[in-house]
Amino acid sequence: MRYVGFSEYYHDANLAIIDEDGTLVYASASERYSGKKYDALMYPNMWKHVKDNDHVQFAFQSRPNDLGQIVFDFTNLDSISPRVESMQIIPSYLQYDDWNYHHLSHSENGMSTRPWTSTDDTVIVTNDGCGEIESVTIRDKDMNVVKQTLWPTSLCQIYHLVTLGLGYEFGEEYIVMGLAAYGEPNQKYIDYLRDMLHYFETEEGKEVSGTLYDDGGVPVWKDSETVYACRGYLKAKCQLWAVARLYNGEKPENIAASLQKFFEEETMKLMREARKYGSKLVYGGGGAQNVVANSLIYELFDEVHIPTAPHDGGNGLGAAAHAWKTHTGGTHIKWSPYSGHDIERDIDPKEVARYLVDNKVCGVANGKAEYGPRALGNRSLIADVRYDVKDTVNDIKRRQRFRPFAPAILSEFADDYFDGPMSEYMQYAAKAKHDYKSVTHVDGTARVQLVKPDCESKIRQILEEYYELTGVPMILNTSLNVRGKPIVNTIDDAIEWEQKYNVRVF
Repeated sequence: MRYVGFSEYYHDANLAIIDEDGTLVYASASERYSGKKYDALMYPNMWKHVKDNDHVQFAFQSRPNDLGQIVFDFTNLDSISPRVESMQIIPSYLQYDDWNYHHLSHSENGMSTRPWTSTDDTVIVTNDGCGEIESVTIRDKDMNVVKQTLWPTSLCQIYHLVTLGLGYEFGEEYIVMGLAAYGEPNQKYIDYLRDMLHYFETEEGKEVSGTLYDDGGVPVWKDSETVYACRGYLKAKCQLWAVARLYNGEKPENIAASLQKFFEEETMKLMREARKYGSKLVYGGGGAQNVVANSLIYELFDEVHIPTAPHDGGNGLGAAAHAWKTHTGGTHIKWSPYSGHDIERDIDPKEVARYLVDNKVCGVANGKAEYGPRALGNRSLIADVRYDVKDTVNDIKRRQRFRPFAPAILSEFADDYFDGPMSEYMQYAAKAKHDYKSVTHVDGTARVQLVKPDCESKIRQILEEYYELTGVPMILNTSLNVRGKPIVNTIDDAIEWEQKYNVRVF
């Protein structure tokens, strides 16, 4: 039997398949096929990977009427996803074999892919906007919840709403994180945001949020009116607060800096609590994509693991892993971040490196696509770090010019060029010890990708050839896409991208 996990209808629909022996055989997000960023619906062609005798697990608490059937309330589409445009395209039920809770899917995604073998002394933290109703969980190694925070108290929800108030779109919190480095945090703003975070713990807030009751071991809202009242309050106090600050002449980078500082302080409080339950951390949820905060928590633990897709776009893997674990007793899958659509063509790393040296920028679309939001070499736009090409690459990608880029570096040279936490998956911000401006943010940091000798991507060989030509062991590496569009997926996508943006893609 194989184990299929999927997440759908909210945002970042995705699907993953784990074989009987615990090998991840396929994992991808719907947006890569549909071309719709954060697509909430599964691209129909993805279901061809699923066989009739596969066990299918849904990555969300499902309220089943009967086994194998789930019924959603679509009376308010905004509560489901900003990407769902018509009720007509949503079926009224979904076939599946089993389901598990949203934050459990986040937890299993990280736990099943951890780099250490034993589960002893491991604590699992999820920090997300909202699951069924949880926004934060701390779990022990056996997945028991030892601490939780219930929505509408939600650190990530506040970050999201202020992001919207600053004029950015759904899913663009990472842009605000980059903008924050240009501003100065204001303690008055930080205190305001902290009051918002803890508002629902006050007597007035408790009255607004209503009463929770227990349904089969899960806390849920008593009625939808309560949900809308809480959502409306948060929007008014956070999103509109940011708009008001802008109209009052406050620099957006100062609002962003205050938001980021607030997020870091609250995340550290959460992690200090989690440290009581284990010295090895598995961390998931949308909050785990904040690389600046991740760099701070790294110092608290002996080991830290953040999966390549810690956000909702990785919950298909979490659901599949939970099903595999439940049925087989296994705890650790055999996986790779390169698990998506396969572009089966050979490229010559020497040719790519020579082209890069001669032309400064090129693309790579080769092998299996990465699972998660980061391009790690198989769907990458790369550039020669010896030149200050940041503006050039940002212009190609149609991004704001203040946006930073990450370096991919031969792992054996990393300590010579950077100081601080680094990973294979660009999950931390390290301090630069070099003068290459194209891969250094305004605050002197970089989101480093360590490229190890056993890396499955051709990016390792390209880097080795580039190093032979230049004596520099790193290149600029960013995703092969433009702002607002998913990363290139198929060979047809790559050809179209090359023609449209006039950049050679190998």
